[in-house]
Amino acid sequence: MISIVTGTLNRKNLLPNLIKNTVDSNDKLELVLVDGGSSDGTIEYLEGLNHSRIKLIKVGSRSPYPHFMNLGIENSTYEWVCQWNDDALLVNDWSEVISEITDEFDFYLFNWKYGTVEQMTNVSWLNGTDVSKSNGGWCLLDKSLEGGEIVVNYGLYNKKIFKDIGLYNNQYKYYYADGDMSIRSHCFGYKHKSLYDIKVCSVITPKTATHHHNDKKIYDENIRNYRSKKLSNTIKKLR
Repeated sequence: MISIVTGTLNRKNLLPNLIKNTVDSNDKLELVLVDGGSSDGTIEYLEGLNHSRIKLIKVGSRSPYPHFMNLGIENSTYEWVCQWNDDALLVNDWSEVISEITDEFDFYLFNWKYGTVEQMTNVSWLNGTDVSKSNGGWCLLDKSLEGGEIVVNYGLYNKKIFKDIGLYNNQYKYYYADGDMSIRSHCFGYKHKSLYDIKVCSVITPKTATHHHNDKKIYDENIRNYRSKKLSNTIKKLR
């Protein structure tokens, strides 16, 4: 069983596809949505569904990425947590993801790139032949074998990681919090698997997140600390 966790804010138009792609497609999934104070009918829509495997957490105001992700994880049901976005859609069947889970690995990375709902069934887009990049525009970042970064933009964590080395680092406003979590897990010895054949379409939507330059400075400093097995006091562990 997997708990899919994400935040949402005034993006009601995205939710039908998100729900169809997740909890309506597989009964081994739970969707945990943390709402940051939507005024577009999002809350009324979700409450009206009365879906047994959708949890709605109402924060009431916009909050930083680590805050709403941690809140979602703390309220999730299952031992496997999927880091997600409200504009993300899995190209594969979720049963393919579930079949990858074994005791050998502690977290998993999914491959992803920007696209549209229509492109998810387009062979050229899926194979990557419609762009000039050699990898077809797919964006799984795993340079761990060379001692570099490893970033779970979309993927799975076993909750034991959050219990042992903490949740998302509350130092961040938005960006780099996901990379901080994954490279911390790697530096502290948790094993990961890169699932290049598990593909996610990050639907092209207007981006509302604000870039904070200080986030990158925090990230670089934290990586140095993690490689020395040092944890920041701003990291809260999952109970």
